[in-house]
Amino acid sequence: MSIFTMQRPHTLYTVTAAALLFLVLLGIFLLLRTGLPSADVIAREAANRPVINVSDFDPGDAEIVQLNNLPVIVWRRNEVDRKLAASQNAPKMWRQKYSTVLGLPEPVFADDANLTLDNEWFFALVDFPNKYQHVILRAGDFEGFFEGRYAAHFDLSGRIRKGGGSGNLTVISAEYVNGGQSIQLNLSGVPKS
Repeated sequence: MSIFTMQRPHTLYTVTAAALLFLVLLGIFLLLRTGLPSADVIAREAANRPVINVSDFDPGDAEIVQLNNLPVIVWRRNEVDRKLAASQNAPKMWRQKYSTVLGLPEPVFADDANLTLDNEWFFALVDFPNKYQHVILRAGDFEGFFEGRYAAHFDLSGRIRKGGGSGNLTVISAEYVNGGQSIQLNLSGVPKS
């Protein structure tokens, strides 16, 4: 009889300790879970970081694509484009020395290396309100972009060089993902229209 009386309190202590440990771990789990972003926050962040496939664009392709209902210039430069962009990389010829880059807190010096991904990829917002259909790629006096409504001429790095318009194009920062097979754009900070 003494064996059973010794084991009974020991069993109660063990069960009580296990229950308390379980409750503490459950409380920690629930507390940590409340700090995680909700599904709508995750979806909004994913929408601000669209991904394009490198294989969808051949060198020399320049297009205006819709990303998150925004018209975005995607230009994958070929060797001729890179040489022309390098020849235009002379600050004395620029009207504005700084460009806005989405994802960065401050405007950056409008050097081609700061506005492109590996001097090959150029991404920019077509930020002429409701008039993006007037932007012509590979056009204008500087063979970059021409915007018909304001007769604005831009070079290959989106710097305004001639005509009307409010300034340099708003550039989109980007980085390679998936081992260089894709490019992720950073659309956070898009100006509200």
